[in-house]
Order: sequence, then C-alpha cells, then structure tokens
Amino acid sequence: MGAGLVAIPATPAHAAVDEWNYSANTGATYIKALGGVVQSDLTAQTAIAGGAQGSQKNSTAAANVGTLVSVGAAETKTTSVKSGGNIELTSNARVAGVNLLNGLIKIDAVETTVTTTGKPDGTSSHVANTKLAGIKILGINLPLDIPKNYGVNIPGVAAISLNFSAHAGTQELSATRGWAVAVQLLKAQNGFDAGTTIVLNPVNHYLQEAVPADNAPRLGGFTYASRISAKVGTQINVVSDPTAFVATPFNGSNGNELRNTTATISLPGIATVGAITSTSTSKRDPNGDAEIVNANRTAKINVLGGLIKADAIQVEATGKLVNGVWTQSLKMTTLNLVVAGIQLPVNVSPNTAIDVLGLGKVELNKQAVAPGSKANRIDGLKITLDTAQAGLPVGAVIEFAIAGTLITTS
Repeated sequence: MGAGLVAIPATPAHAAVDEWNYSANTGATYIKALGGVVQSDLTAQTAIAGGAQGSQKNSTAAANVGTLVSVGAAETKTTSVKSGGNIELTSNARVAGVNLLNGLIKIDAVETTVTTTGKPDGTSSHVANTKLAGIKILGINLPLDIPKNYGVNIPGVAAISLNFSAHAGTQELSATRGWAVAVQLLKAQNGFDAGTTIVLNPVNHYLQEAVPADNAPRLGGFTYASRISAKVGTQINVVSDPTAFVATPFNGSNGNELRNTTATISLPGIATVGAITSTSTSKRDPNGDAEIVNANRTAKINVLGGLIKADAIQVEATGKLVNGVWTQSLKMTTLNLVVAGIQLPVNVSPNTAIDVLGLGKVELNKQAVAPGSKANRIDGLKITLDTAQAGLPVGAVIEFAIAGTLITTS
C-alpha cells in the first residue's frame, strides 16, 4: 500500500512555474476490493480542483459497512491557498468512534492533516501528521506515539499501515498521498475477499504546471445523493452535507469517468438510503468546444418512516458547447416512487410539485436552466417542510439525487 508513490525517483531540477493546477480530495473512510473494485467510496468527501483559491467542508454523522467498518462523527476539509508565489493544498480529516474488523481494531479518535506546497521554482514539498487517540489492536503492543509509516500485522488476518504519507515529484506532476490507518485483509472475512483494503482519512494531492489552453472553456458542475439543511434566523445550518459528492474539474476529466459510490446512508430519524453512485464525465479542447455529463443514482430511499419511498431515483445533467452554441438536457427516471401513498409514474413531468398535508412541499424533477450562464441543474426530489419533523424546523430542506453543469467561456 503506497508503494507506487514511494518508488518514484528523487525529484529532478525544475524549470520556473508561473501557475499551478491542482486536484485534492479528502475522505473519512474508503474501501476497495482486490482488483480495484470500489466497495464504498470516500465518505464525508471534500474535493477541490483548478488553479484559484478554494475551500470545501463536509461531515457525516456515522458510516457503516457491514462488520468491516463502523465510525461515528466524521468531518473533512480541503483548502487551497496562494501566498507569495506558492500554492498550498491542505487536507484535514477527523473521525471519532472507529471500530474495524468487528472490534479487532478500535480507536477513540483519528485526526490527519496533510499539506502540499508547490513553489515558483517548480519544486514541491509536503508535511503530514496523524493523531491516533486511544488506538488498540488486538494482540499488538503499540508505541505511545505512532511513528511515520508504521506497519504491523494481525497474523493471518490483516496487514496494517499507520500514520502513512508519501510525496514524490517529476517535472510533469507532483503527488502526495496519506492516510491515518490502512488495513488489508489477508483472508476472506464476512463476504469480503482477501486483499480488500480499508482506509481511514485518505488524502490525495496532485500539482501540475498550468499550461495555457488557448480558447478552452472552464468547466464546472457537481452531483450528489443527499443533503439536509435548515435555516435558523438568517443563517443556514447544514444538518447533513452532500453525500457521494463529485465535482467537475475546471479543466475537465479528459473524457474519463469520475465516480463516487457509497454502500448505504442513514440520516437518523429522517431518512435511510441504499446504494448510491455519482459520476462526472467531461472534456474540453483548445478550440472552445466542451461537454459535461453529471449523473446520480440513489436507491432504496425511505423518508420519514415511509411517507416518501422509492426503489431508485436517477438524474442526469448534460451541458455541451460546440462551435459557440450551448445545448443542454436534464432528465430523471424513477422506480416505484411513492409520495404519501400515491404511486408516481416512471417519468415524472418536469417541475412537478405536490403539497403533502402535515409535511410540506414535495418537488420532483425540478429543473433550472440559465442559458446566459451556460448552466443547468436538476433536483430529483426536494422536500421543504412546513411542519417540524424529526428534529428539523419548519423550512428545513431535504434533497435527493442532484446534478448540474456549468461551462464558462470568459
């Protein structure tokens, strides 16, 4: 684990860099099976990309994947800051109440901070630190302060990497990777094959010299599965940040699919959600053409004890710019969508609204298009409460299956 980065040769001399492009993502948990199949993608994920300063914060109340992983409150933050010709990427991840492998590994709290700095002379550096409070591994005596890149084994069960970080650079790319804990199964357990890897506080940073892209437009957009917010006075209080979030990089993904999947989500007292997949695919060229496709599929939605249910809601937002002409499309399909006992069709009409007595306004397939901004957005399911529910005040908003795109040409 991490050997690919460690094996990169020492950084050679660099030419001066006028501007850096970057990509950075941070998560609370991540699970991948042997062979690269993602079982549960980054939870409480934050991700930023581009060249300007930016910041994103996310949190979740709890996350569980079978008997492999159980964690309590998790929060991540990813930021970029420009200062004195440098660009600094900083990831911070905090997770409480960690239980791995059905109790074989327990940690009271984990906090990881990783900073990568790109410099005008073309070199880069990193600083990483992880705190593991109250860590216990069955049968293993651990040092009081866990050293960097520390490894132990539970014989015949798992290989464990603690407080890991690695940084390497070439003239084309600088990369930093870090995590608090990584566990790789040495034998199959509870339906998960040998080789399955569990990671706590995964961090990935990439820096690349910015090369002018002629007339290439800047891209934007996002997709996510759920979000809950409540307004208190003049302030918006986020109860549950976007889950399974994917952002469109400003310079596109070169036609590659960016994907975030999560096995299940529980929003206590409010909703439960099954398997979630968010994807973003985008590209642009120096002639000014571009295309973005952002999509989300959210399964097994159950809101407020079955008042609203669906086997699946799927949304897709597309934006395309060809020879200066912008076109777009928004579409939604559902499977067994029921609102207050009413079965709705597979293809719900755009901007359908239903007032549900004792709940509030339910909007389905809500579509917004801004031709002047070359932007669009679709909300698969949006609920605005007119009565207090499950600890949420009047006016609270519950969203499911969201996607949008943006193309900027000036």
